[in-house]
Amino acid sequence: MHPALVAVLAVVCLVALPAAAQGGGQRPAPPPAAAPEIKLDETTSLKASALESRMAAIVANYALLQRQAQDLQQELRQVLDDRRKLIEEAARRARVEVGDANEWAYENKGQRYVKIKRAP
Repeated sequence: MHPALVAVLAVVCLVALPAAAQGGGQRPAPPPAAAPEIKLDETTSLKASALESRMAAIVANYALLQRQAQDLQQELRQVLDDRRKLIEEAARRARVEVGDANEWAYENKGQRYVKIKRAP
């Protein structure tokens, strides 16, 4: 439905419902002034319709991307938690103090975790 038409219908409902609920011999409120409109020819109307459809598709895709980002963020949290547990368990067996699990990097070549040396 066209946004201007929705706005006009909403105004009519807001004005008419309270007056109808009060009933009695009161005069109905005067009708609201018509909303301004822009008339479109056939070509422009088709272009406008296509643009509105593209905007709706973009908004839908954006909502989908947000949901996917939330899912990925949750999955990353789970992987980081699993990594922390693995490092702590391996360190306990090797009798090494872990401290912060984020200070350890996996070395593929040696198949081990190595503590990262941070610059002061």
